[in-house]
Amino acid sequence: MSDSPKGLPEDFEVYPSSRDAAVEFTAALSSLKKALKPADAKTHARPCEAYDDFIIRLALSATNNNAVLYRKNDSAEETKIQAWLSLINEKSKFTLLSRMMPDFQGLSAQQLREIALLSLKPENITSLVDVLAESYGVLLLVEPGFKSMKMDGCTFKLSQGTPVVGIALRYNRYDNFWFTLMHELAHIHMHYGYLDNPILDDLEEGNDSDREIEANIIAKDSLVSRQHWRMAWNVRADKKQLLDVCSKAEVHPSIMAGMIRHQAKNYKLYPELHHPMDVKSTFGFAND
Repeated sequence: MSDSPKGLPEDFEVYPSSRDAAVEFTAALSSLKKALKPADAKTHARPCEAYDDFIIRLALSATNNNAVLYRKNDSAEETKIQAWLSLINEKSKFTLLSRMMPDFQGLSAQQLREIALLSLKPENITSLVDVLAESYGVLLLVEPGFKSMKMDGCTFKLSQGTPVVGIALRYNRYDNFWFTLMHELAHIHMHYGYLDNPILDDLEEGNDSDREIEANIIAKDSLVSRQHWRMAWNVRADKKQLLDVCSKAEVHPSIMAGMIRHQAKNYKLYPELHHPMDVKSTFGFAND
């Protein structure tokens, strides 16, 4: 195994000691090697970590966290999702070792709106991790998904109660980042009691469960009031009027444009509005 990076416990990765755990580890290792290629490790591996070491680390994490999809579902897509979730889980635990966070006290609808208003200035995205941790007790982790992975984000809570939001940057768009974030925060607002098990979100799937419908509604309402959404929808063909509504509604035009594009199922609308920044590079990731 490669050396642990600075600040990480040297004994973090422990090989399975029981026969059952060893069988699970071997199964996870096999699934991961089938699903993930050396190129997949470039963005996600630790500095100087070889591909084989990266795969072993994920297999160990899967075994320790009882990631059943590694063992019971041979789908490469499901394996990628579980591998990504393992990375988020691992990062969340190490992040808590390096920063002080207040105890989570819940998220109100008013606080969701406060967070959404930060989207008005794209430069706020660079301080978002700190703001969510220090002001709201929420841990935000941005980790690009693996190639072709159909996942936008996740949320769960750690054993001490800290809620975690993972964003996969599936699309390198400002509106997609913010809607995904507010969707996951909506789960924390409404469904905190269910977060002992991760909620995984593919926002293109059209999941019609009550939880997902609630999270979508709350995310949308946090970004723009229903009154202003109706106004924007009615003037959507007139860019000048649409921008006027955005100003009154205190919503970034890129986010409003993204919501209208989604509602109309027309992703050719507003090409000049939907990409105000390179989200991946802003978070320090290469833009594939």
